[in-house]
Amino acid sequence: MKERIVIKGTILTYGEKWYVGEEIFSSILLSAVNSWIANHYTPQGQLNVDLDLWKSREYGKIKASIYGFTSDLHNLAINYCLLNETIENLEVNKHKTRLYVGLLLENYFTNIRSLYDFLFHLIKICLTDTQLKSFPGKDSLNNLISFSKKANNEDKLPLRVRQFLFDIQPYLEEIRTIRDAIIHKGKEIVITKKGDEILIRIPKSGLYSNDTIFPNILNCKETDYNMKDYLREMTISLFKNSEDLGLVILSELFEKGKFNWNIHSITNYCMEDFTKFMLKQEKTFG
Repeated sequence: MKERIVIKGTILTYGEKWYVGEEIFSSILLSAVNSWIANHYTPQGQLNVDLDLWKSREYGKIKASIYGFTSDLHNLAINYCLLNETIENLEVNKHKTRLYVGLLLENYFTNIRSLYDFLFHLIKICLTDTQLKSFPGKDSLNNLISFSKKANNEDKLPLRVRQFLFDIQPYLEEIRTIRDAIIHKGKEIVITKKGDEILIRIPKSGLYSNDTIFPNILNCKETDYNMKDYLREMTISLFKNSEDLGLVILSELFEKGKFNWNIHSITNYCMEDFTKFMLKQEKTFG
């Protein structure tokens, strides 16, 4: 394995190194939110201006969500890398491997849902004080989507934010269906192997039924989905939506006045395997 300077962290990047590939994951959203921190906080983590108590609390929630979102991005890459190595490790008993893979898949899906949940507070970055005061108190994107659809709330969120919430609703419903089946209904992921393919399914009516709770995001006729393709599609949708929010935040901030921003990336020892997976550069394992 190639030695790296950074084991796990966020890095200030420059143009030639701002890309997704190898050990680098660059992001518009990460750039926007980390620049927001730099604009409002000292390197020691203290606010650089005096704010009303209510606003400083909101800023604290935003900052905590930025750190939580970044940590969960790292976790997603690490989870995938561990999943990959578990499948390839021929020294582990095949029955144990199936148990390990099932647990890692559950973690992966709940991790994606957690990443979506953090967007709730990141949206606050681009709001006016008036909009921030009327923002729903319940930490729920679904609740915020309902809030945004009410006719008398049109001026309480920017148009770009309301459109973003409308666009991500189907993706939230997909990952919520999976998360609720695993967490709230105790459903287990059934893992099978067909040739070199690893297939996954969450039975709806019974273990031996020919149905699945997994949303058909691959648009295929089978109820057992290729694990690699399913994870990739779910992951890329998450990143597309998060990058869309990054563009919304930057557009709103630039319209409101001067905003100093720099481009950022994250990296860790598992990121290269993860980016190869997303870009379809990895060797096949299912």
